[in-house]
Amino acid sequence: MGALLLEFGRGLRYPRSFPWREISATIVSTGPSSLPILTLIGFLIGVVISFQSASTLAQYGANIYIVNIAGLSILREFGPLITAIILSGRSGSAFTAQIGAMRVTEELDALRTFGIPPIRRLVLPKVIALALVVPLLVLWTDMVGILGAMLVAKANLGISYHFFIQEMPVAVPSFNLWLGIIKGAVFGILISWIAGFHGLKVKPNTTSLSRETTNSVVFSITLVILIDAILALVFANTGIS
Repeated sequence: MGALLLEFGRGLRYPRSFPWREISATIVSTGPSSLPILTLIGFLIGVVISFQSASTLAQYGANIYIVNIAGLSILREFGPLITAIILSGRSGSAFTAQIGAMRVTEELDALRTFGIPPIRRLVLPKVIALALVVPLLVLWTDMVGILGAMLVAKANLGISYHFFIQEMPVAVPSFNLWLGIIKGAVFGILISWIAGFHGLKVKPNTTSLSRETTNSVVFSITLVILIDAILALVFANTGIS
């Protein structure tokens, strides 16, 4: 982390030394390719939340509160959390395997020979790219999750799409949306940082490569859930109408 911060500070002082091409390449390879799986998972999460809540709300005549339950749970918790878990398994493992393979093939030693720190060329671009991409992916997951919740609310509780959309900003304050986006940026930094850390720990053999890739995914998912739980406790009584 210290080396990463030093490289980031150097890039701010000398913008031309920033790995702009690597950042843009990571954004392209991480963002669009993650949309199909996030669309499916986000939509199903919205459907499940709304479907499980509908029967209980209908018993008490509280149908309109489906907006509160679906909106708050998706925007604040499930959107950023599901996005981070998917990217941990998908992009985090790929980052670790890429850097680890470069260790096995001695490409990291070649970079150092040319005076290029591996953290500047390999880790820093991924951290910046995921810090920018993950909040956007969280927004997309939120939208498809809300869409799934709207469809079930219409089918099971007779709540119109117009009422659902109109009531959403009233029932769920915008703070919850921004909290989810901030979580996405934090999770993106953690995932890429952990992936780079374990990638650089790989020894020049295939056994170490597979072990560190597994450790990277397990550790990043565990840390994401832990940070999410801590943030939930810190902001327990804020942003809730």
